[in-house]
Amino acid sequence: MICIYYFFDPTKYSFFLKCPLKTMTGYECAGCGVQRAFHSLLHFRFLEAFKYNPLFVISIPVLVFVLLINFVKRYYNLKIKLDNYIFNKKSIILILIIVFVFSLLRNSDYYKAIIEYL
Repeated sequence: MICIYYFFDPTKYSFFLKCPLKTMTGYECAGCGVQRAFHSLLHFRFLEAFKYNPLFVISIPVLVFVLLINFVKRYYNLKIKLDNYIFNKKSIILILIIVFVFSLLRNSDYYKAIIEYL
């Protein structure tokens, strides 16, 4: 799967999935641009990836950190109470709010102006 995204640019090939929300309404969801951002990240074009989907690019180091902490916790048999902070009801609601707000903001003229400025 990674090889496909490395060798084929989603902006140039039509066999990649299109966002149904954007196709039907013209509005971008929180996931729009993830395929293009992933392709750019594989080619070490970080700013371009950030322009395609900043939430995706920012979430990768957070996900790596969480996985690393879980690995260290299991490997060294440590009692780190990270699960209480990340996987509780308040954290999940906060993540959903962030995704929802990002979806709303990315369709605004201010967001588009900021991305073009970068």
